[in-house]
Amino acid sequence: MGDVERLLDAVADAAARAERADLVQRARAARARLADPAFRVVVCGEFKKGKSSLVNALLGARVCATDADVATAVPTYVRWGERVSARVLAEEQPDSPTLGEVAPADVPTAATGHAVPVLPDEATGDDRAAHGAGTAGRAVEIRLPRELLRGGLVLVDTPGISGGLASSHAGVALRSLAVADALLFVTDAGSELGAAELELLRQAAALCPVVLVALTRTDLFAHWRRIRDADVHHLRVAGVRADVLGLSAPLRHAGLRTQDRDLLAESGYPALAARLLDERVRAAGTGEAAAAAVAASTLGQLLTTLTAERAALHDDATARERRAAWEQARTRATDLRGVGARWQQVLFDRTSDLASEVESDLTVRLRALRRDAVAHIAELPAARLEADLGPWLQQRTTAALLDHQALVRTHADQVADTVAEQFGSAAWELRQGVATGGDGAGGVDVAFVAAPGTRTSRLDLGLVALRGGSAGAMISHGAGLVLGLALPVVLPVAVVLSAVLAGRSWHAAREGQLRALRAETERAVGAYLEEVDTAARKQSRAAVRGLQRLLRETYAARAAELLATATATVEQLSTAITQDDAARQARTARVDAELARLRDLAARTEGLLAPLLAARRATVPVPQGPT
Repeated sequence: MGDVERLLDAVADAAARAERADLVQRARAARARLADPAFRVVVCGEFKKGKSSLVNALLGARVCATDADVATAVPTYVRWGERVSARVLAEEQPDSPTLGEVAPADVPTAATGHAVPVLPDEATGDDRAAHGAGTAGRAVEIRLPRELLRGGLVLVDTPGISGGLASSHAGVALRSLAVADALLFVTDAGSELGAAELELLRQAAALCPVVLVALTRTDLFAHWRRIRDADVHHLRVAGVRADVLGLSAPLRHAGLRTQDRDLLAESGYPALAARLLDERVRAAGTGEAAAAAVAASTLGQLLTTLTAERAALHDDATARERRAAWEQARTRATDLRGVGARWQQVLFDRTSDLASEVESDLTVRLRALRRDAVAHIAELPAARLEADLGPWLQQRTTAALLDHQALVRTHADQVADTVAEQFGSAAWELRQGVATGGDGAGGVDVAFVAAPGTRTSRLDLGLVALRGGSAGAMISHGAGLVLGLALPVVLPVAVVLSAVLAGRSWHAAREGQLRALRAETERAVGAYLEEVDTAARKQSRAAVRGLQRLLRETYAARAAELLATATATVEQLSTAITQDDAARQARTARVDAELARLRDLAARTEGLLAPLLAARRATVPVPQGPT
């Protein structure tokens, strides 16, 4: 148990002595958040670049499928557990309902998205595994007793995204990034980062605070250092801040088997583990700062009430003035809690504006994409239309949705900051507990299917040309009969005219075919973008509604706390005014003892909070709302 956890326990006890159940709940909620400090590292990259091998080597256990003919198809969450266990999840999110537990030996199969036998449920006696029943889910969670994972590190192995943003699995990986604390992008030492990988990294860097690049299979390529330096250059040019780490899974496994420290160091995995732990500790520091601020805020309310009561017990002359002032404070707190409060109006207005901006942004992006798609269809040769359009459209759609998500997140942060400033009291500390990202449209499960073309076969085109040539021959023959021309004169004319008309018929039929094919393709693109628009708009609306609900509940709870503090203070001041000397002396002794305990806790809180805030300001400025 850390110092901040012990402090929150003491603060909760102090709130319980003051009979402030609301403050007890708040301190315990902050304590619970610290007890499960999940730091999610999303491992993603192109297909068959060694993502699953990296996770296995980093943990020293085969938890992800690495066979040549299989691949990860659903997100796999690997976290700490006292024993090895695995469960299949109904949705991609790590907190989604469980479809059932699976045997450790079936975990790699479950990660491929195939149905696996479900273990019997001991609580219900449901023995589906005995009957050969199986289940396939949208994600897999694995728990392992590994020291690297003990502090809250969670590795998320994602499906391969071959083709970068054009991959059909790009949406899965990018949705994982929406709640990621770090991205570990995997590429191998066989070649430099490609344009698709760099574009994906550029987009991901806007969503994820920490980006690392893992250069795998360094044992297979002697020139891996040159590739690493080239990748560093490419990342710099692309504007992506990311370190490139060389890794070798075979060296890691050999070093673990032989306990050879030199091999382990050469594998690069100790350096990777140390870097991930450093990032986790840095993120945990931010969480501890917010938790310590909860303690400071809670203690401030408890001290305020007791200090006012202690002054009233000591000085009758000002006790009534103090009570009148606190009655006014109670009125202000009541107003702050009401639906007509200024912060409530600001929240409603800003989220309404945000909803309008989100709708407009998505409409503009998809309309522009549709215009670009029409132009792209016109430029593509007919022979490449079906093969090239799908990946191009998927890439452009994913890029557009990523930019849209970045806009949603930026504006959501602005809304949260504005409400915090309007609310006032200790607003920055409340703002730290409001995570505005995570529900954006990082990708949608809509696949583009090209329309089946009305493509005319070569035989049909030949028949059209033949009809044109026949018409030419008939015209020549008829002209010869009318003019009485001999066959040697008519025949060359018939041949030339038949060839001209056959060619024109062929080209006319071909152009008609292309127009029909492009028209059908444009209709297919329109239908696809309508589905994308529906899915993305649904996600964005849900994100805005979730933000509004989160901010309303957070600040309404604080307003209720302030009202409870003002009410308790007024009641204690009223009691102090009416007490006789003996009761006043006894109460004064109890108040002095409690004040001493609270001031000691406040000093401890200040000692913990100051360095935590200093460390946090060194990386991210702390918003300071009015008090």
